[in-house]
Amino acid sequence: MQSGNLGTLEALLRISVIRNVARVGFTTPAVQPVRDSVVSMIYRASEPRNPGMFAHAAGLAAASVRYFKARATLLGIEAKEAGLNYGVAAAIVVIALVLAFLAYVFLIITAVFGIAALFESRNAWIGVMGVTALLHAAGAGVLVFIARRRFKSAAFPITLEEFSKDQQWLTRLSNNH
Repeated sequence: MQSGNLGTLEALLRISVIRNVARVGFTTPAVQPVRDSVVSMIYRASEPRNPGMFAHAAGLAAASVRYFKARATLLGIEAKEAGLNYGVAAAIVVIALVLAFLAYVFLIITAVFGIAALFESRNAWIGVMGVTALLHAAGAGVLVFIARRRFKSAAFPITLEEFSKDQQWLTRLSNNH
């Protein structure tokens, strides 16, 4: 074995040992300077003495990996923040919808009792409430009918037409060969 390869192998073994020792936990203040000197020794030992094209390519690949790892970490942090912001916004929208629904219900009840007050009967509110319910049911039925008509129409008609043309072209191509 050449002396350069032996030095590289020795450096790799040192790196492996130091990583395993660091994994156990060199976190006490008394050991920190020793650990820092060992880490700097590892970096010096792992640097090639006579860098060539392979060493430069490996350095470029390592730098690229570190760059993309840093960008991925940043993306993760920002995604958490964005998720939190959108979650709060969604909760606010849900609360606003619930409050709007309650306001609508109370408005309808007020209108029902207001109209019922115009009649002489004590139980007129029951009939007015029934008519209001029927009007709401009719409105819901109309909306369901409109929605069904929209769902029956094909989604993505131009894309489906292009797929059909592609399928016809492939069929002609396979028949010719």
